[in-house]
Amino acid sequence: MLSLEELKNLTVLYVEDDEITREMALRMLSKYFKVVYPAADGREGLELFGECNPDLIITDLSMPEMSGFEMINSIQKTSKDIPIIVTTAYRSEAEALTDVNAVVYKPVNKKILIDAVLELDINI
Repeated sequence: MLSLEELKNLTVLYVEDDEITREMALRMLSKYFKVVYPAADGREGLELFGECNPDLIITDLSMPEMSGFEMINSIQKTSKDIPIIVTTAYRSEAEALTDVNAVVYKPVNKKILIDAVLELDINI
């Protein structure tokens, strides 16, 4: 289990297609993490993942270009151990997931999201 202080050492890839949600989350997450890399869809998220090698991924599922499902699948083919937290408004989508660490339902509650991160087993 991580501490709030340890979060300051982590880099996060945050993937969300809704611009307002992405900007609000970026401001909130930037207070907790070393660096937050924002991406507007799965394709951009996949590119940033390769460039930035984040410690953690937080992603939406329903997005244009490439869905969160497709991005997660592509990333896990090469990086099985990367922790992934999904944010979604749709419980039916979340039920289809098997290889993610946590699901946080929208609208995202800051405490629930940070608690989900704190529960992860990440080596710092």
